[in-house]
Amino acid sequence: MPHWRLAGTVPLAALALTAAVADALHQNSPGAVRVTHGVAVPQPVTHSWGFQVPFSSTEDLAHTGNSSRQIFLFGLFDYDCQNPTPGPALSCPAVPPPAVTQVTTGPGNPDNPSIGGAGNVITFDADGAYAGGTGPGVGHRQIFLKDLSTSQVTRVTDAPDGDSTRPSLTYSGGLLVFESTAPLLGGRTGISQIFFYLVKSLTLLQVTNGAGPSTLPSVRKLGKMVAFESTAALLGDGHDTGVSQIFWYDRGKAQLHQLTGGDGPSHHPVVTPHSRLAPALGKAGHGPAIFFDSAAHDLPGASGGTGTQIYLGPAGAGDLPPIVRLMPTPVEGCTPSAGDTSYPAPDAAAHHLAFLATTDLLCNGTTGNRLFVLDLRATPTRLLQLTGRGDVQGPISAAVGLWFVALSTTDDLTGTGVCGHQLHVVDYYAGRWPAATSAGQAPAEPPAANPVASCDDGDPCTTDSCNPVSGCQHAPITGCP
Repeated sequence: MPHWRLAGTVPLAALALTAAVADALHQNSPGAVRVTHGVAVPQPVTHSWGFQVPFSSTEDLAHTGNSSRQIFLFGLFDYDCQNPTPGPALSCPAVPPPAVTQVTTGPGNPDNPSIGGAGNVITFDADGAYAGGTGPGVGHRQIFLKDLSTSQVTRVTDAPDGDSTRPSLTYSGGLLVFESTAPLLGGRTGISQIFFYLVKSLTLLQVTNGAGPSTLPSVRKLGKMVAFESTAALLGDGHDTGVSQIFWYDRGKAQLHQLTGGDGPSHHPVVTPHSRLAPALGKAGHGPAIFFDSAAHDLPGASGGTGTQIYLGPAGAGDLPPIVRLMPTPVEGCTPSAGDTSYPAPDAAAHHLAFLATTDLLCNGTTGNRLFVLDLRATPTRLLQLTGRGDVQGPISAAVGLWFVALSTTDDLTGTGVCGHQLHVVDYYAGRWPAATSAGQAPAEPPAANPVASCDDGDPCTTDSCNPVSGCQHAPITGCP
């Protein structure tokens, strides 16, 4: 089990990793790490960078007596220093910091964290009462920034008439995007809109003002563009169409673009540096692109598939450009069953695309919501199935380096027991994880252990049990001192 700690500041030695250290992580880290235990923990819907995995939990992970929702950080480098395995020597401090640190305390139920690439700035949303807040902003969700090297907290919003949620930082931490139902700059009230916040200049910019909600912003690494989904006709009169489409905003040119206009909803956009999978698009396919999933059947240039499938759209071909359907990808000797693919999660360099699927993409008989990775560098692309049991809950994140995926799953990936959806990190670098790669092959996961084994809270005065939905339960023993 990882070591835990409540931290006002996070040791800077653990924040920045050189390329050499990053490569060594693959040889020192196990194939899978279970990060959390206790109550069920989802993967945040926000986007992060670097080798820190932020998340929120109501579990007392730092043994502080906490019983409310707080933000935590899992550091892969710190985990390796706490749990050395054979491999190249890492430059660990004499007293390695714990693998999991608690970032927030007090009231406000902080949630939806995002951390920058340097690991020293984190953003999240919380009730206005967080960090001693008072006044009319209390009772509504607000956006906060915290400098982990100084513990300084900055309140980005303090609106009394709406909720600001789901912030995501750029790699440098100098810009964040978020959504808000508050009229922060005088727009509509009660309808979610997309905003930018420039950290250094304290400048707030509004991207949308439609009559339908705009949600789930995903920002490019340097902050030059943001993609999001919206049911509003943002390039028209702004009315609510009732069907979610993908849009993106060019911050340098202050221009809004529409990527999809299909007959079904499109969701979960993620900005990627380039569209290497769209050579047929010519120059338009050389720039940044957007992964998303969609139930539409009439996207330009893409043959409509059954159910929800993953697509790629270029950002260099104007509005409503030709779209490339990525799933289901062909696998020799396999004709996949009907099902969905969703929650695309490319790594920072767009070398790999992690995603979820209910369809049997490798014809191995596994079922449920499972984790796959598409190797975008291979010609043709190569498919890897990482999980074959349990249920993986979207979203997922591939932002931890280039070969790691953070996911919340009921699958016992470590063979030590798991209760409910718990956060895990999988390293699928060659030889690190027994992924399936060919038709009929299933992932060679370790045998599952007793779920209750992961629920031991170390308290002799509680009876530990596992609820598959809510996670571990700890019932007090009557009469126990």
